Amino acid sequence: MSNEFVKRIGIIGSVASLIGIAFAYWQIYKTRQAAEAAKDASLQTQKIISRNLLISDVSNCMKHIEEIRLYVRGANYELALIRVNDLNSNLIQIQKVSESSTQTRQIDFAKIHREIKKIRIDLRNTVERNSENFNRIRTNNQLDFISDNLNKLIGETKIFIEKGD
Repeated sequence: MSNEFVKRIGIIGSVASLIGIAFAYWQIYKTRQAAEAAKDASLQTQKIISRNLLISDVSNCMKHIEEIRLYVRGANYELALIRVNDLNSNLIQIQKVSESSTQTRQIDFAKIHREIKKIRIDLRNTVERNSENFNRIRTNNQLDFISDNLNKLIGETKIFIEKGD
């Protein structure tokens, strides 16, 4: 083989290597873009699912509130206490989901938990003492406060979802 032929093969190999490196970088760039787009879509889907579950959980809380009202009205304080505990558990979950969201909250979970605690104490005292001396009006007002705040949270969440944030 001639020296000239080897030089040409070397030049062609070098050019092919440079083209290959450029092509490899371009493929890596495109793959990274696709991975980032998939990640963004996944996070967006996760946010939507979390918000929809939040709405479902809040609706479940509203059901608990209505059951508590029914049990209190019927003086079935033991079942009312069970539902208050269920309501409290659901609210703790909602609070955690809400805190992890980028959505700004307009409701005060600490105040809601204080109201639930008061209801629980009143119900527990009534059940333990076998007393009929239960303040239904105050309990209904406390439940109204909780219900109003949960409705506000549902409204904010639905607006947030509709905006696509």
